[in-house]
Amino acid sequence: TVLSYCFGLLTLQQGVAAHFSDRALAERHFLAALSLAPDALPAHRCLVKHYNRCREFDKALAAARGWVAAAARSAGLPDDWILWKSAPGPALAALKGLAFVHLRCGEPVQAEAMIRRVIALDPHDAVGGSVVAALLEETRLTA
Repeated sequence: TVLSYCFGLLTLQQGVAAHFSDRALAERHFLAALSLAPDALPAHRCLVKHYNRCREFDKALAAARGWVAAAARSAGLPDDWILWKSAPGPALAALKGLAFVHLRCGEPVQAEAMIRRVIALDPHDAVGGSVVAALLEETRLTA
């Protein structure tokens, strides 16, 4: 409902405010926001970024997968991103986020497949897939 969505966004703002001072409280707020508004893409994004900043990559990976799933539902896309023939910016941003987390988890093969799809579907680089592609290349050079 609209009311749940609004309460979810308020809870999300509380999580953002708590992120640097109380990470556990921030996590609780982000999870509460998602329980109130499971398809609120900003809440998914914040949770992924939170786990990434906290270096909790297993949690970040699960959260990023949830973000991609929510973005796909929101856009009416197939659950499997490999089947996407086109996608709006929010879905591509979620897939870029998942690619980045895979890269942080030391899984460059998975990251590369995802970021190639982002770049193919976003030739003008509106969501910034080139940034993750550059990080991927840098990772290869230093390996």
